[in-house]
Amino acid sequence: MGIFLLTITTSPEINVSLESNSSIVLNCTFELDANEGIRNVYWGKKLHGTNYNKLAEFAYKNAIYNIDHGLSLENRSNLHSFSDTSQSAILNITDVRCEDVGQYQCEVEFSVDSKGKTDRKYTDVYIQANAERPTTFSVHPNNSLEEHEILNIACVAVVGSPHGSLAIWEQNVSSNTLTLLKNTSKVFIDTDNCTSVANLTITYKVSRHNNGAKFMCSSRNKFTKEPAPAAEFGPIKVLYGPSNTRVNSFDLNAPLFIKDSVILECISDGNPNPIYAWKFNHSSIGNNSKFNISADKSKLSFTVTNISDSGLYQCVAYNYIKGNMFNSSSNVTITVQERHEEDNAMEIEKTCLENPCLFIQNCIMRNGSAFCSINIWAVVAIAFIFLTLILGTITLMLIISKANHIKRINRKKRMDIGDVHVSYTREKFEDFGGYADPKDVKRPENGQIKLDKDVRDNPYADPVDFQTQYAVVQKTWETPAKSSKDTNSSDTSNLLNNTDSSNTGNPSSSTETTNLKNLSSDEKTSASTETSETIPKPPNVYDGAWV
Repeated sequence: MGIFLLTITTSPEINVSLESNSSIVLNCTFELDANEGIRNVYWGKKLHGTNYNKLAEFAYKNAIYNIDHGLSLENRSNLHSFSDTSQSAILNITDVRCEDVGQYQCEVEFSVDSKGKTDRKYTDVYIQANAERPTTFSVHPNNSLEEHEILNIACVAVVGSPHGSLAIWEQNVSSNTLTLLKNTSKVFIDTDNCTSVANLTITYKVSRHNNGAKFMCSSRNKFTKEPAPAAEFGPIKVLYGPSNTRVNSFDLNAPLFIKDSVILECISDGNPNPIYAWKFNHSSIGNNSKFNISADKSKLSFTVTNISDSGLYQCVAYNYIKGNMFNSSSNVTITVQERHEEDNAMEIEKTCLENPCLFIQNCIMRNGSAFCSINIWAVVAIAFIFLTLILGTITLMLIISKANHIKRINRKKRMDIGDVHVSYTREKFEDFGGYADPKDVKRPENGQIKLDKDVRDNPYADPVDFQTQYAVVQKTWETPAKSSKDTNSSDTSNLLNNTDSSNTGNPSSSTETTNLKNLSSDEKTSASTETSETIPKPPNVYDGAWV
């Protein structure tokens, strides 16, 4: 029962360095039940397998070093036993050494109801040391490598502790990613300075894909933080002959005819970069009046001038590696066809029909293929039409706006003028000779006189609208038509009276005025008509209207 209630507590792991004032404190603490009792506590160190060498023994208020294995700690450690006030057995190593690294065991002997029991707990002690940058990192051969050559890589580094390891990586030049080639955890310990050293060697066959790659060796342990200390080598240069050589041609899928242009491009993969040479029907060709070769010799261009330009065109790619030449070639066959002018026109029409262009484009043939090119004049015409429509719309809107503005002004003037009545007096008539001034035109007695938009009496207005009657006015006098309104009647009487008084010396005028007063309306009309017929009309006058 007691063994299940006893609780032993120790630190599962202790990490120390070799710096000054560092120590290893092995503390074994226990808790007991009421019917349990502690007999002895032991601290031991693992030797090999499951065997532990006892270093110190602890009894109630007493502790001693083990005679066989603990005396080496006597001068550089302290012991503290358990008592009534402390339930701990402590081994404190104050002078830490490399041999102190290892696994330690706390063993507790106790009794439960006078029956002896034993329980154990373990603590691992490590000397913590930092991993260091590799001291040796060699790659052989370290110059240019040929494809499939073997590369030897060796690395040596202090990996520290605990759990030090060494790894070799490849860094790809294109993806910049690291690929682990090999690692090792096999180390040997230098007991003089408690360091762990690892050594790793690998062989690696390179390929063209390793061209430009870097290799790296890194050192690390359990407590190393990224990035781990590492050494690099590279990039390496992998040499290989031309491969994947091919000729890219332009428009060779379509039939070739005389005057068509041909462009051939040679592409090949190699390191160092391949050199190109061109052949026509197995005969070397160069820059001349017929053929044009680019500066890097990768492109060949010419214009078909004859049926004899048909044949085999070959590109040869080659380079030199350590004095040896490597080459690769590719070729293309060109067939030139004859074509009559009428066939050419039919072909153009057919091809353009098969490849219709937009209404702003023109269909043209180039090297036997139909192309759509922009017709700049069509674009200009469309832009001009749109601009004209916009300007026309703006002009129309301005005209409508102006007309509406004028109508509003005229309407406002008419509202301000209201009803206007005009009456005539003798004083308004001037002496203009034998004919009347246009202003003396006799107006109707009833109704309103229409005015111009500038509020002036227009004597030249349409006679129908003005209902104007023509009357001949002599220099002597003229009597305005009698108005039917009361106000106008009084004005007319005053005018007649003034006429009588002003013409007292003229008996004929006085008599005529008196006769006019006594005439009926019909007689007045008849008299007026007779007067009009006996007196000549002014120029530009037709019946009842001014021209």
